[in-house]
Amino acid sequence: MTALTRRDAMTGAVAVAALSAALTAPTTAMAQALKIDNAAALNGVTRVVIGSFIVAFLTDRTDRARAGGGLLGGGFGGRSTARSALEGVSDLEFQQATDAAYEDFLRQLSNAGYQIGDRAAVIEAFTRANAQPLENGMERDVILARDSRAKAKVFAPTAVGGVWLGREALGQISAPGFSGNRSAIGISMGGAAHARAAGEAVVNVFYVVDFANAETYGGWFRNSSAVSVKAGLALVPEVSRIFAYAPNGRVAMATLREPVAVGGDYGTFGDSTTGGQRAAELAANVIGVLGGIGTNSTRRYTLQADPARWGEGVAQLTNTASARMIDGIRTGR
Repeated sequence: MTALTRRDAMTGAVAVAALSAALTAPTTAMAQALKIDNAAALNGVTRVVIGSFIVAFLTDRTDRARAGGGLLGGGFGGRSTARSALEGVSDLEFQQATDAAYEDFLRQLSNAGYQIGDRAAVIEAFTRANAQPLENGMERDVILARDSRAKAKVFAPTAVGGVWLGREALGQISAPGFSGNRSAIGISMGGAAHARAAGEAVVNVFYVVDFANAETYGGWFRNSSAVSVKAGLALVPEVSRIFAYAPNGRVAMATLREPVAVGGDYGTFGDSTTGGQRAAELAANVIGVLGGIGTNSTRRYTLQADPARWGEGVAQLTNTASARMIDGIRTGR
């Protein structure tokens, strides 16, 4: 945290303490409000087939807060940056977590009264629309918020055989170049064409799994800024969703508006900033206080995950989210 006055420093400290308390309060949070679009498009539909199932696991994220110093500060309030990384989870364990989430989703679809069809005809429809699956386990950029960026490893279930990234999943995760964007359009067109021709809905899942919670403090009229980071498994809202191409040509969609999160001890989260970096930042902050100018501060954090407990947490996350969103897209609420 960068401060210019004792009063602002105290205000920033209180804000960060409150944010930290809020992050550690619940141990488990059930799925919150959903944004439902066109649920009526699935009225009377009982036959479904899976088009795509994608889980993007965040492995590295950068969160920033900036203080502007107010009208007289000239924008020199200082910037705080937290860079966090997930370690200890292998590609095999990412794949196993994805496969488990997929099997659980199929079970919940069946329990909700849907008959699940074979995917072969859907794959043919994708191919006719010039779509191709992306490589399983690839790393992609993700935009979380205005000042937050991340990298994710993207997986599809072994049974699906590749990452079929439709255009409804684009926007906050990048497709690789022109061919990837063209393929995303083809997947959506092919899925919609199959739904109309076969009279069955093509259901798609896109989940983004986070490993840390970040809260920021700052703003134009603040003389200090801070980023508070805690370990915490969660499905990222506004991007995690399920969507279905209906036989009537419409697209039904359920999107998380708030995170689905689980607490618990699934790894060790610590400050991995080197001593030299910390000393340099401390000296810079002292000069900033005395000289009346803002300075920048960066911290690096690493979550060393326990793979078994991490896998259990992801299973709980995806089970809760799937139950809530299947019910939401089926009932419209």
